[in-house]
Amino acid sequence: MTVNADLARIFGSDSDAIHLAPYGTVLPTTLTGDLDDAFEDVGWLNTDGITESLSGSVDKKRGHQGQRVIRTRMNEGGTSIAFVALETKAQTQSLRYVEKTVTVTAGVRKATRSSGQRIAIRSAVIDLFDADDETIQDRFIIPRFEISPNGDRVANTDIAAFPFMGEIIGDYIHLSTDVEAA
Repeated sequence: MTVNADLARIFGSDSDAIHLAPYGTVLPTTLTGDLDDAFEDVGWLNTDGITESLSGSVDKKRGHQGQRVIRTRMNEGGTSIAFVALETKAQTQSLRYVEKTVTVTAGVRKATRSSGQRIAIRSAVIDLFDADDETIQDRFIIPRFEISPNGDRVANTDIAAFPFMGEIIGDYIHLSTDVEAA
């Protein structure tokens, strides 16, 4: 077996970004292609980065004889992406809160909020770059990304962050630099 440290990725470059747009926005088709103007960068992310989780559970099918496992089956498969946004701006507030009305007058943003929460449906493009070589890139192109608030927003001496969990609904495209072919 040959090992190759050049294939080990460390993300967290200055260019890593989560871009969100209204559901149905035209999506890019290439690794480095420009995004539609409707996409907005979430901005600074917490140092924990972006966490991709596979949510399926394995169901073990057992046979009568000896109760041994004879097959396994994946149930409730899915992929979610967790992230913590650090910027307080209209985008992050509208993802976290149900804002019924929003006005800005003389530099003051006034929002009437519901006490409940909801799922925000967006299209997403997530760009990740190797921290040491930004020519190496991963791009997730997600047509339907259902985002929900995911935890507390704490007001203390740390950054008052916005934790989110996004569920990928349906198929999505993953593009990446083919370092093995280089």
